Amino acid sequence: MNVKIGMNIKKLRIEKKVTQDTLATAIGVTPQAISRWESENGYPDIELLPSLADFFNVSTDELLGYKLSERENEIANIKKEMSRLGEVGTIEERIAFARNAISKYPSDHAIKENLAVCLYHLWKDTNEKSLLSEIENLCLSVIDECNDEGTRYNAINLLVNIYGNTKQSDKALKAINLLAPIKYCREFALSSGIGDGKDEFYIQDEIDKLTDCLGIAISNYPLAENLPNDPSTWDKKIEMLITSNKLYQMIYGDDLMFYHCRLASNYWLISTYQISQGKANDALDSLEKMCIHAVGYDRSYNENHGKGYSSIFTDKLVYPFPNKDFHELKEHSQCYHMLDRLKNTRYDRIRDNERFIKVIESLNEYAR
Repeated sequence: MNVKIGMNIKKLRIEKKVTQDTLATAIGVTPQAISRWESENGYPDIELLPSLADFFNVSTDELLGYKLSERENEIANIKKEMSRLGEVGTIEERIAFARNAISKYPSDHAIKENLAVCLYHLWKDTNEKSLLSEIENLCLSVIDECNDEGTRYNAINLLVNIYGNTKQSDKALKAINLLAPIKYCREFALSSGIGDGKDEFYIQDEIDKLTDCLGIAISNYPLAENLPNDPSTWDKKIEMLITSNKLYQMIYGDDLMFYHCRLASNYWLISTYQISQGKANDALDSLEKMCIHAVGYDRSYNENHGKGYSSIFTDKLVYPFPNKDFHELKEHSQCYHMLDRLKNTRYDRIRDNERFIKVIESLNEYAR
């Protein structure tokens, strides 16, 4: 028991980001006692177990290690379900699930961050100001306590969005300053070489991530709230989206694999401007290209996992690695989501067109 409890105390303390001194003060022992337990040279008196368990917000059984794996498995399943609901669930379902999960595991930072994201989407839909304080408190808790950099950075970025949308620029800048400048990112440092013979891989990894970041930024530009959405801007916005597509094709060539999804979304968005301009044939051209790339993405999802890209800029990379933050649609295919977008009434004027019907048929073949 002493071995497990010492390891668990250290693990939980590090997760909670507290010092041995802080823990010692909270439960009324000396820092030296905490050090002995964590180095497996002793274990707490039995009457201290409830205080330790309360401090870490776990049961005494979990503290002793009896149910730790069961707890971790349940949390892993919760996170899988949160990911699934993120794709197919309503915002109400996602919030209800996250609240129930956080009632069981109130100290799990990834669950907190997920709830904050869900509440943010609800706030965007309803503009209900009472949600802002809860979102902010959840994010600040994650930022202050979480060791997982991805979860922590997500919380910081969510705060930036909240502050930006509520015109709190000072707070937004303060949150932004918690992030490292781009020149200090790990990919930049690795691409300079570290003597392990993997320079080419590291450079390609940096090219891959920078390309996608730039491509997404260009695609988001037409949707910026400060950029007027009127007919005088539509040609400019179309040009931006075409430039984003050219960027991906320049770096990845014709063998886009995962990145087909970026072009599919861009061509769909281009079609929305063209149909609004009354350019039916141009819109159909874009929808046909969208269809090609949506099908290309879904075929790659089914056929290309573990295969390498072929471009000279990325031929050391494997789909879908190396990005640990890689995310794919799991519940539905890209073609399914594109079909859903084509239900919009803006397409009624071309819905009976033979070319539009063929696009629908092609997407249906791969929709799930």
